Amino acid sequence: MSLNFRSMFVLAVAAILLGGCATPVQQRIDLADSYFLSGKAKEGKVGVVMVELPKPDTAFPGANCLLCLGVANGMHSALNKEVQAFSTAELKPLPYDVVSLLKKRGLDAVLIDEPLKIDALPDLNADDTVNKSRKNFTSLKAKYNIDRLLVVHFTALGVWRSYSAYVPTDLPKAVVVGNASLIDLATHSLEWYLPVTISRAADGDWDEPPKFPGLTNAYYQVLETGMDVIKKPFVR
Repeated sequence: MSLNFRSMFVLAVAAILLGGCATPVQQRIDLADSYFLSGKAKEGKVGVVMVELPKPDTAFPGANCLLCLGVANGMHSALNKEVQAFSTAELKPLPYDVVSLLKKRGLDAVLIDEPLKIDALPDLNADDTVNKSRKNFTSLKAKYNIDRLLVVHFTALGVWRSYSAYVPTDLPKAVVVGNASLIDLATHSLEWYLPVTISRAADGDWDEPPKFPGLTNAYYQVLETGMDVIKKPFVR
């Protein structure tokens, strides 16, 4: 079995459980109601970028051994193939929409049109990374002459089904997972941080190979919902 998204997911969970001291989870940071009225919000230039999108895939959290994972993949081979063909094009207008919304709120916003390869950036070397970005964006500050950076980062797209070892415990659900953040590039402090986890089951029967129309529709619905959630703080 190749080390694809599904097996990487299981190994990542195992690493967290065995590691004992994981990186603290960044908590949500809301924008204050007065944020867009403040002088600071309108100072300088805000760059908006979206991290390179992951490929849609299936995952089976709880199938936490290689044999369990093999059984789950075997039971869902047709679904795996269909999910891996799902489109991500529907997400690509999102940073353009965010730039437009920020401009309407009076901010000097510019689009960074090139998808961000976030893993190529260095980690932020700081003693205290609470409420700070995990990555060092200094190179983008200089390259695009920006003072703040709004990053949209989808980390997983596709369909997940929960398992307990070899046994499914829930229906498959379309998922979108990620986060969005607004970073002050002078300090790398987070002015806004929004974790995004949205799931949706198929309306009606999900097990309709080869195209799985119910889960396919659910997938595109969670994409739309995810985009709306990210844009909502900037809508008048």
